[in-house]
Amino acid sequence: MAIYIIRPKQTAVARSMDLISRKLASKDREDQVAEVTELQAQDPIQKEIQHWIEDEQHGSNIRVLKSPKLPGVTGAAVLDMTDEVADRMREDLSGIYVLKDQPIELIQPVKLTATSKREEELNVEDLWHLRAIGYQPGKGLTGEGQGIGVAVLDTGVDSSHPALRGKVASAYEFDAQAWKTIQKPNSLDTEGHGTHVAGLIAGQRIGVAPAAKLFSGIITPKGRGDLSTFILALEWVATQPEIQIVNISAGFRGYLPQMDDVIADLLAIGVLPVCATGNDGRNRTCSPGNYRDVISVGAANKQNLVASFSSGGTLAIENHQYTVPNLVAPGASVYSAVVTGGYEAWDGTSMATPIVSGVAALILEKYPNMTVTDLREELLLRCQDLKQPVDRQGAGLIQLEPTRESK
Repeated sequence: MAIYIIRPKQTAVARSMDLISRKLASKDREDQVAEVTELQAQDPIQKEIQHWIEDEQHGSNIRVLKSPKLPGVTGAAVLDMTDEVADRMREDLSGIYVLKDQPIELIQPVKLTATSKREEELNVEDLWHLRAIGYQPGKGLTGEGQGIGVAVLDTGVDSSHPALRGKVASAYEFDAQAWKTIQKPNSLDTEGHGTHVAGLIAGQRIGVAPAAKLFSGIITPKGRGDLSTFILALEWVATQPEIQIVNISAGFRGYLPQMDDVIADLLAIGVLPVCATGNDGRNRTCSPGNYRDVISVGAANKQNLVASFSSGGTLAIENHQYTVPNLVAPGASVYSAVVTGGYEAWDGTSMATPIVSGVAALILEKYPNMTVTDLREELLLRCQDLKQPVDRQGAGLIQLEPTRESK
């Protein structure tokens, strides 16, 4: 027996431009989720999947973890079944994806040696990532992300770190085998990565949006998870109306078409996914960072160049060609919080991604009635051209102030 993810190849949600032009306001979330869930449930293919499963369950080779009767926002059913049953399902139902569960891992950063510091030891140069995006006290986006919720889907967050105390609203882990979401009494980090990421979003002194509210979802405990857990986490995000931005600094190499619309459907409920592209350099990118509907983020260094490790390239998907990343942010030698209580400088697109999430939180705080598509465009308008190829820099280096006028 093995876990499989089942989903229609195309749904009404994925085809609707009206649905992805949704406001990110918390008050709208419940209605948006209800509409999307109903659309998923009424899809004729979902009903075919449901009837097929009911017929098959007369045997003993299938266990339903997530039913097509309750497709949720992602529209995915999750089954535990034999490979033979999966093959038969593919043959019988041509309009569906049948994807065997696969690992999802941290996009591992490079942790620079001899960089550990206490808070009082951090100097102006150590906070170069804030200067690089145009941070000036009292100028530009002067807010701090008040009232904006950011989900950190990662290894967990150490909320006892001095820079993060009082900033983590809740913490959850996920059991895909039982299809359960489990709230944790304390927010802890299983590996260390999520704390560094969270610090760059909302950490005191080091974070871009220090008043933003963080929601920790552990999808890569000790650095490794799987796609079924990722889907369960996305369904959890949908139930949290305070979350408007999802930061994902994890992924899997290459492009899986079966998962593209799963994450794209978040846009239809007013949530923006911000994803790292990977640390494998040119022409090697990770999903979900290379999906079209996310904000994909590469890394820049102190010299205002795209870091050599930053993943980017050109993808040709379904007769459409596009480049990733969409933009870059400081991601080389970036100081943030670590579980020892101190601060370390790490290299990685995992460091650049939360900086963009923080900027998105500031924009949304200033313009709370924005739609998801407006927020995407606003981020791209706030980029400084680094004069590098588009498949390396995207629109350029994210800034707190617009560098171009919207048309």
